[in-house]
Formats: sequence, structure tokens, C-alpha cells
Amino acid sequence: MGNADALVSELASWLVRHAPPRLLAQDAPDNLLHRIRLIGLTGPARWTDPHWPNHRY
Repeated sequence: MGNADALVSELASWLVRHAPPRLLAQDAPDNLLHRIRLIGLTGPARWTDPHWPNHRY
């Protein structure tokens, strides 16, 4: 994994861990909270999540 990949992974991890409580405190819309959560998902879990944009059942 290159340095850029490591930085992206670290940022995604921080967002998933720290952003939701801060966003909730600011009454962020549910849609934004779901998008932050999706950043933390990998593989099929991401693509099959019902909150993924353009998800089809």
C-alpha cells in the first residue's frame, strides 16, 4: 500500500469514528450520517447496503 493509500485509509477511519457524534450534535441529516458510515464499509457490504446511492433491491 502506498503512502497515499495509507493516508486515505487513516482519514476514512477517523471520519467513521469521530465524525458521527460531532455531526449528530449539529443535527446533521440522516443521509449525511449514512454516507459517513458507508465510508467504513468494504467489499460487498458497501455495495449491498440499502443506503448506497443507486442501490437496487
